[in-house]
Amino acid sequence: MQKYKKTIVFIGLTLISGIFLSGCGCKKAPAPSVDKITIWGLWDESEVYDKIISAYKDQHRNVKQINYRKLACNESECYDYIREVVQALAAGAGPDIFMINNTWVPAQKDKMLPLDSVNDELVKQKKPKIMTLRDYQEAFVPIAKKDLVYKDSDGVEKIYAVPLWNDNLAVYYNRDLFNLAGLAPPPKNWTWQQFEKYITNFESYVSRITNIDEFGGIKIAGAAIGYGKNVDRSPDILSALMLQMGTPIVNDNLEPVFDSRITSSDNTSFSPGEYALAFFTKFSDRGQKSYTWNKEQWLSVDSFISGRVGMMINYSHRISTIQSKAPNLNFGIASLPQISENIKKPVNFGSYWAFAVSKQATGQKAIECWDFLKFLTAKDQAEQYSQTTGRVSARLDVIDKQKEDPWLGVFADQALYSTSFPQANNARTGKIFEDAIDSIVDQRISPAEASSIASQQMVQEGYLLMKKLKEEQY
Repeated sequence: MQKYKKTIVFIGLTLISGIFLSGCGCKKAPAPSVDKITIWGLWDESEVYDKIISAYKDQHRNVKQINYRKLACNESECYDYIREVVQALAAGAGPDIFMINNTWVPAQKDKMLPLDSVNDELVKQKKPKIMTLRDYQEAFVPIAKKDLVYKDSDGVEKIYAVPLWNDNLAVYYNRDLFNLAGLAPPPKNWTWQQFEKYITNFESYVSRITNIDEFGGIKIAGAAIGYGKNVDRSPDILSALMLQMGTPIVNDNLEPVFDSRITSSDNTSFSPGEYALAFFTKFSDRGQKSYTWNKEQWLSVDSFISGRVGMMINYSHRISTIQSKAPNLNFGIASLPQISENIKKPVNFGSYWAFAVSKQATGQKAIECWDFLKFLTAKDQAEQYSQTTGRVSARLDVIDKQKEDPWLGVFADQALYSTSFPQANNARTGKIFEDAIDSIVDQRISPAEASSIASQQMVQEGYLLMKKLKEEQY
């Protein structure tokens, strides 16, 4: 009986204690309300994000609205887009989250709110961080840290953006033209030395496929390479060649170094810019055995779709273009050639877009913005996004599955070793590289001179852009 009374007393005290604690407000307070989060993006329609946004709002009742707006931007010239972002932020009407190119962080990070600022606030509130740098590195492909994480003045690395997808260059090849030439799948190396000695390099494949008529016209091109304006992504292909030589294109101050001379393994001195330009343009030199392209050719994508090109170097998003316009074209995809077939560390050129939080977002909104980006790029949502859009994921765990995909597998493999370089203005850099290529073909300028001119133009462009950005700062 005594034991029974003690039990009753204990239960009573527990209930009273619970009532008292709840009455004093000691339970966990709900997160402050956020009326609206605005997202500005490119390429994707709002339907791509609708289910993901709904799922996030179901878990975060304090967030009333998340609105996605798609802005216009063609594939190579998106500087008008970032100008619109800058001007809108200056007027206080900009996005809370906006999409950036992977090369933009150095030039635009003054407009971005790094994740670390939000993490510091959460630590003060004795709450867990949204994502650590270690989490970031374990989740995303290596190029993401290289492009989207930058050190502040104190040398602390800060996360400025998160990627949803990744893309890189690969070789599209026409299986029927390969069969006619008696060739196996595309070569793994460029190997421009001692042309006659090799039968498995890119140059020899080009010469075997190329068909020139009695009047000197190109009936079938071995590859779409050699000129700038009519070769889609020619600046990126040129960049890949430079990077494969083991030297950066720019230094930490965004100053071009590709025109500097470096020493090769055999102790000879050479300029990566000069050598890359010489190799790229030799395919439009009628005096070369590898002559296969000229300025009169159609745009490379159209030529490949028409079945008149053996190989085209491009990104994964061209798969859908080819399949929709030429559903019966018998083509395959292979990895980008390297400077040597036995190279231990292959190099590819990566291009992609990521999401950043603007400095316009403050307080609880800033926390929710970064928390939403974590949710958006988590495995389940990233997998859903890749399936919806047909893009290669930026997440390592999703890429593992995509390696088995018959179309995306090559790009998924290459995502682990794709790289890039920071640029003051990627559209302008592309134009400078394209002009360098075309000046060799059209004006007979030497590759050395073309490389030097391109370097000087990049120095000037970087200076002008940084000056303009300072004037536009808000």
